[in-house]
Amino acid sequence: MLAIQTKELRKSYGPHEVVRGISLQVSQGEIFGFLGRNGAGKTTFINMLTGIVRPSGGEFSILGTPHGQLDRVKRHIGVLPDYTEFYGNDTALEHLRYFSGVKGLKVSKRECLDVLDKVGLSQAAHVKTKKFSFGMKKKLGVAQAILGQPELIFLDEPTSGMDPESALEMQQLIRTLADKRQTIFMTSHNLHEVEKLCTRIAIMKRGTITGLGTIEELQRTFQPGMQVTVKLAARSEELYGKAREALQQQGICRIQSWDERHLTAEIGDEADIAAVIRVLCSHEVDIFSVQTARLSLEDIFMLD
Repeated sequence: MLAIQTKELRKSYGPHEVVRGISLQVSQGEIFGFLGRNGAGKTTFINMLTGIVRPSGGEFSILGTPHGQLDRVKRHIGVLPDYTEFYGNDTALEHLRYFSGVKGLKVSKRECLDVLDKVGLSQAAHVKTKKFSFGMKKKLGVAQAILGQPELIFLDEPTSGMDPESALEMQQLIRTLADKRQTIFMTSHNLHEVEKLCTRIAIMKRGTITGLGTIEELQRTFQPGMQVTVKLAARSEELYGKAREALQQQGICRIQSWDERHLTAEIGDEADIAAVIRVLCSHEVDIFSVQTARLSLEDIFMLD
């Protein structure tokens, strides 16, 4: 079953179209990364999926339920919004107990304490939230989102404001939830985190999806080839010239630079690495190391 499916989903405010006909599918159990710069329209898109904003056009379904019937599945959806505010005089445990009642969840005190433990707030269960740091409030927001084991969880910047150790623990929690077939739809400005966690990623710019796929698929889309740098032993210019000519004649690579100790070239794929090495060795060029490089998610995200 698809956790999320949208077809030509649109949202306009007056003459300004914020979301421009987005169609995508998110499968159950995915950790799906949704990226976009401020103003790209991603918050509006998520607000439509969670029932906060009504679409201007198109359609979508959540957990197989059409968007006009979202009330049927709201108890199966958890949300960490881009802002988290709590009643300052309530403790973390009191907040979760209150929230479970509002949402109609049948969860015990023990279950609330277990969720607080999962997000690293077991020692703060009876502390009033007005004493919480920003990072602690973020953890409580995540606890609220995963309470009741929802099938689909929207997480907006789940590790922002956390120290490195807490962020790593939160990332492991997200993986654990996905292992249990709970679907995670997350946004984050930490692109390294998204690259490490997410099974697939969508990049939104000016209201449309400009990139969609696994990190490997995005790399192939935005950089069809790959860059290889070969560290060489010092040899005569004449010897290097013959090797360079052979590489160019065979069309194995596009040489970008070649100095006394390094050859940098663009190749089609990893299979071409062996061909480059064979040509160099056949011309008695000694090779010390070979390094390859592809665009990182940050590189792809910054492309216009």
